[in-house]
Parts: sequence; structure tokens; C-alpha cells
Amino acid sequence: MKVVFKGFNYSQDGPGNRLVYHLQGCNMHCPWCSTPEAISVNGCMITDSTPRDEDCPNGAIRNGILDRTVCEDCYNKPCLDIPGSGLRLSCSETDINTLFNDICCCTPLFFESGGVTFTGGEATLQFKELSGLLEKLKDAGIHTALETNGSHPFLPKLFDLIDYLIIDCKHYDNEKHLRVVGTSNKEVLKNISVASASRKQLLVRIPLVNNFNASSGDAKKFLKFFSTLDKDVCDFELLRYHEFAKEKWAKCGLEYNVKDGFVDDNSYSAFAKILSDGGLNLIST
Repeated sequence: MKVVFKGFNYSQDGPGNRLVYHLQGCNMHCPWCSTPEAISVNGCMITDSTPRDEDCPNGAIRNGILDRTVCEDCYNKPCLDIPGSGLRLSCSETDINTLFNDICCCTPLFFESGGVTFTGGEATLQFKELSGLLEKLKDAGIHTALETNGSHPFLPKLFDLIDYLIIDCKHYDNEKHLRVVGTSNKEVLKNISVASASRKQLLVRIPLVNNFNASSGDAKKFLKFFSTLDKDVCDFELLRYHEFAKEKWAKCGLEYNVKDGFVDDNSYSAFAKILSDGGLNLIST
């Protein structure tokens, strides 16, 4: 499996103390992504040092700036063998047995009140490996959580292996979803509906971004879809836009194009009120 990084978090990635693995690769390209280093399956990123143009024989570095499109097509990465090149791979690769043993070694830190969470990027792009690892964790009695964009057509095959499921719902409108994040939302909405009908737990998250999905009109249209779900099963959470990862975009050789994404308090409150008045259970992790 390709892993971007791991770390511990409390409650935001599932209940209790969580060991969180960010997996490499994503089929969406959200302009506000907080882990841009995970978007590509074969990318480098700049470290704190400034890379030199001569460190890349393929010309991916010009005036200290990384051209990610060139970097992604290079599979042997000769720049990584140059001391002080200022570049590193955006992920490391390991097998599921090693990851399983790593998780088991950490169980004293979370076993009674938490578990392990897989996120991304988009974790389901490594579907075969993820499925095998989830099976081993289930057999070991370790609580599992998955944060997903909900787009994988085989996602329901994992439901029995996941104790806590989080699905992002970025937009209700397929055309706007396709235009802004690069993929259709049809499979996402379908998987949310299937999860609501077949699971005892589901957390649906909406990343609120100004000028994309955060108006009162947007809230009413989200509610129209959410009202078709089982309210006894589903919780909902609103995540306001932030720019915590803006600097990482530049380190990945990517241009950050969100200009006015912040959602003010009044807009947030109005959006939340529409959903809660519509009978949805809003939570905050």
C-alpha cells in the first residue's frame, strides 16, 4: 500500500483516539484539498529546502519551482539519489502485513476507546489492499473507520468490514460537482443512500466552501436529498473551508486557485439551521 503519512487524532477521524493512515492517490481534484501531496500516485514534493534546477535531469524544476506534470511521468526518480536535492516522494510503500503489525503495536494507545482510520487522498483507490487489511483488522477485533469521497462503485462491499463510516458529500448537483472536483457525484449519492439503508451508522460530511455549496439555497437542495435517508442512522457534519494546506500546494508544484472560499458565521449558521430544522442530526467532531 502507498501511504502518505500516519498520525494520531482524537475524535475527528472516528470515535476516540485514532491511528490515522492517509493513503496515496485520489480520483477527485478538489481545489481546497488539505492533502494535495496525496492526489498523485507517483509524485514528489519540495522539502523545506529550495530545489536546484540541475537536480532533475528531466527538467521538472525551473527556477526552483517543481512542474508536477513532468514529475508524475518519471518513475525512476533520479533526483531522490542526489544529496540535498530538496525533493522527496510524497508517499512510502509497504505491504498489508507490515501495516497490520504496525497497527497492532499501537493498540495500547487506542484499543479501549478508539481504533484505526483510513483516509486519503482516497483510500478506496487501493481497494484490494484496503479490503485485505480491513479483514485482518476485523479478525483481530480492532475498531476500523473509513473516510471516503464515496465514489468507488464497490464501496458497499466494504461495509461489513467498517465499524465507522464517513462519506463526504461535496455537492448535490452533478454538473457542478463534475466541473469543480473533476468527477461525477452519481456514485457518491448512490453509495450514501445504500449506506443509509444497510448500515446502523453513517456520518455524512459537507465541506462548506463559499461560492461553491454554502448558500441557503444550497442547504435546501442538500436537505432535499438528505431527507430521503434514514435519519436514525445518519449524522451530519459541516466542515468550513480553511487554508491550512495552502503552502503544501506550492511544495507539490500545484497552483492553489481558491480565491474566496471562507464561510462567514452568518452563512454557516443559516446553512446549519436549515438542515437542523429539516430534522437532520448535526454533530461536531
